[in-house]
Amino acid sequence: MTFVLTVKSDVHCPNSGKVTPDGKPKLKVDGKAVTTPAGIQGKSVSGCTIATSTTTSQCLTVTSASGAAAKLKVDGTGVALDSLSGSTNGSAPTLSASSGQSKLKAV
Repeated sequence: MTFVLTVKSDVHCPNSGKVTPDGKPKLKVDGKAVTTPAGIQGKSVSGCTIATSTTTSQCLTVTSASGAAAKLKVDGTGVALDSLSGSTNGSAPTLSASSGQSKLKAV
């Protein structure tokens, strides 16, 4: 079991770039709306510290996000989990997440 992601969870690229997910207010954990992979995909990445050059580029946008609960759903869609995998358009594209909460787990 892994923890559910909310709008206040830490979703980031390997170079400190942060993503602010959209939430689904019908389900909240500790007063914060949960998110789904669709609430992360397509979002902007801010603060990526990799230097842009001819061989490297900063993460600017989330290009994919997956890792949803099979049973816990909101509006018919599985909620995003801290086992999330995804990528950005940058040179170090791996996306990761930390839930920042310890009250709700899902599979």
